[in-house]
Amino acid sequence: MSSTRGGFTVSVALMAFVVAAGCAIDEKATTPLAGTSPALAERHPSLDTLDFRAVGLAWLNDATVAVLDRDDQQIVALGLTDGSQRRVAGRGGGPGELESAFMLLGGEDGSLLVGDMRLRRVSEFDAGLAYLRAARIPGLPIALLARRGDRVTAIWIDFRMNDEGGVTFQPIVGEVDLARGEAREFFSLFEPGSGRLAPPETDNPFAPPFIAATMSEDGLILVGQSMEYRVIALDSTGVVRKSFERPELEQPYLTEEEQAAERRRMGERAARGEQTPPGMRRMMDEALEAPRPYFGPGALSLDSAGRLWVITERSRADSTEVDVFDSDGVYLKTLVLRDRVQVLAFRESRIAALVTRRAPELEGIPGIDLYRVVGQD
Repeated sequence: MSSTRGGFTVSVALMAFVVAAGCAIDEKATTPLAGTSPALAERHPSLDTLDFRAVGLAWLNDATVAVLDRDDQQIVALGLTDGSQRRVAGRGGGPGELESAFMLLGGEDGSLLVGDMRLRRVSEFDAGLAYLRAARIPGLPIALLARRGDRVTAIWIDFRMNDEGGVTFQPIVGEVDLARGEAREFFSLFEPGSGRLAPPETDNPFAPPFIAATMSEDGLILVGQSMEYRVIALDSTGVVRKSFERPELEQPYLTEEEQAAERRRMGERAARGEQTPPGMRRMMDEALEAPRPYFGPGALSLDSAGRLWVITERSRADSTEVDVFDSDGVYLKTLVLRDRVQVLAFRESRIAALVTRRAPELEGIPGIDLYRVVGQD
């Protein structure tokens, strides 16, 4: 039975080695990644910048990756060597249409699964990107982790009433059955006394947590919430088997320089006529001084050697720090990659990266970089 694995991260508040021209990798720890070294992997120059807001990333085959056009709600297949671009799906609620798709899971046969938060469903497309079928989820899907046959391990958000009459959210690990068009719950990641994830602080609305997750080939679910640098590995029953941690790191905050830069951007938006709702400016100022997440969207991924890569929120103006752990949870090193890395996708010795460019003339524009890990073919 074939299986595929993936990872994705979104805000639950609701809501590579890529080497490109001029890109250096700064190894901040001395422990080497055994048997690997970075080398430039060629890809079509048209992928330097994309003319749409891209989210999600998955390999379709050796020459093609897929992303999602966030605005048009289309799947976009990008040719790595010929620069081709093919689009399918589109905005709507019908079969094969998307409304709020953010996550992709590619299959070994070139098929693709798409998680849609607003429609609360997972849609399947074949290797030619023709729509096949969909299954409903009893919550907001936030991660598609792995597929085995017709069954997909996923995480979704379930909103529940608490004892005080308010609404709380629970990140649920479960299974989607594509053949039957339904899903079943396994366990909650916030279950008290389970040793799993800590629920978010109720007194800090300014830095809501992200749930980041991926799945190993031996069936362990690797998951973390972004306000705590602790990635846990769970078995199919929800028992914690090991963890990946950086306890020496302090909770991140924006520096005074970063806060000043963000306030300048707020002022520039106001000067352009962008309206801020009453009272929101004060809340935005307070948010600048609140604790920041340790990692952001698309944070967790596994390479072919079973190492865990964590895309962190520790970054300079033109780069992103990526922490690497071995399969036993031992921290190996931190790599510094250019631009703002959003998602990493691994295919044998190659790594595709969806990035947001940081150069002043390209600020905020997405692109695709490609890396190769030598000695891992």
